[in-house]
Amino acid sequence: MRRRILTLVLSASLGVTGAAQNRPASWPGLWGPSRNGESPSAAPASLDAVKELWRKKSAGGYSEVAFADGRAITMELRDGVDYVIAVDGDTGREQWAARIGDTFKGHDGSDDGPIATPAIDGDMVFAAGPHGVLVGLDATSGAERWRHDLVREFGAAVAGWGFGYSPLAVDGRVLIATGGPKSRGLLAFDRASGRLLWNAAHARADGYSSPVLATLAGTRQVVVAAGDRIFAVTPADGSLLWSIAGPGADKAIANPPIVLPGARVLYSTWDESVMLKIAKQGPALSAAEAWRSPQLRAYNGPTVYRDGMLFAFVGPMLVCADANTAEIRWRERIGAGTLIGAGAHLLVLGQTSGDLRLVRAATTGYAELSRTRVFTPEVISVTGPTLAGNRMYLRNLREIVAYRIPNP
Repeated sequence: MRRRILTLVLSASLGVTGAAQNRPASWPGLWGPSRNGESPSAAPASLDAVKELWRKKSAGGYSEVAFADGRAITMELRDGVDYVIAVDGDTGREQWAARIGDTFKGHDGSDDGPIATPAIDGDMVFAAGPHGVLVGLDATSGAERWRHDLVREFGAAVAGWGFGYSPLAVDGRVLIATGGPKSRGLLAFDRASGRLLWNAAHARADGYSSPVLATLAGTRQVVVAAGDRIFAVTPADGSLLWSIAGPGADKAIANPPIVLPGARVLYSTWDESVMLKIAKQGPALSAAEAWRSPQLRAYNGPTVYRDGMLFAFVGPMLVCADANTAEIRWRERIGAGTLIGAGAHLLVLGQTSGDLRLVRAATTGYAELSRTRVFTPEVISVTGPTLAGNRMYLRNLREIVAYRIPNP
């Protein structure tokens, strides 16, 4: 049961997604600028050279650290209440804390605390609490500009492990997925006022998979993965562009879909991964299954694409697979963890080892370049690294730490 909560909270393409407008030295939300676990910044030449800037205690929370304009923003548990917090990225000094509401109580091996990751969009921050409350905050002061109870107002269901959808900011709108039999599906709010602009109820199964902005087959779109349907809509008004049956309404999808070169979309469940191919047929788009494989199941964090290969964790194994066929090229047992891509490298954070590894994204076998101890072993860490410019932020359930990466 524990692997499910670990997977949902962490719920690759080079030049195919639509988030390139974000400044290079930022990590504005879940899984980075393009929501695919890819950092536009370079990995350090060696982890031996990174310098710790600050380290702070945390009572709990699974949210990633978002970063923009010198400010690191995340969510954490404090005395039974969940907060969005902002700290100075260089010193760790707290700038503000905004109350979201009572925390979600962990169960069956999961911890108390927030799950989703805030999204930074210019002068505002958007965050979703584990009971389904969505807020818009001033990025400088933390002042609340608007709030919605998605359960009460829009029929959203809170899944068994809590509301884990992370918001997506695009074109002056804030998009957030919802599920449940009474839900209104994908919701789009005006970023400034919080007014509902449109909703797209093309899927109803609840889960934890956050929407992704992408350009596929020449069309800019928002891709959503739910158990009953995988689909895409226009950001402007939520019009349906394509749709295909999902793995089943009883299958909760935890990770956001990954957009790959060649108009492909990869989604994963706890049982398998499925590759879709998006094609243009006249003015319309269609989706078809390219392959499915039980050998590739992204338990923690993103599946990183590099040079025709996919890199992901499957339980305790770091796996490399051919993106065209799902054929496994190699496996290495290093213990469960999560990862991000940075240039030709992977930054791999162990789930319980306390170790951060720098690994070459090689197709011929596991190639570890360096390793350093960043956390106390046996404290759970399933939140992926944040890499923005020469700053790196890491988190486990009890600490958040910042590092400076020396210039090349």
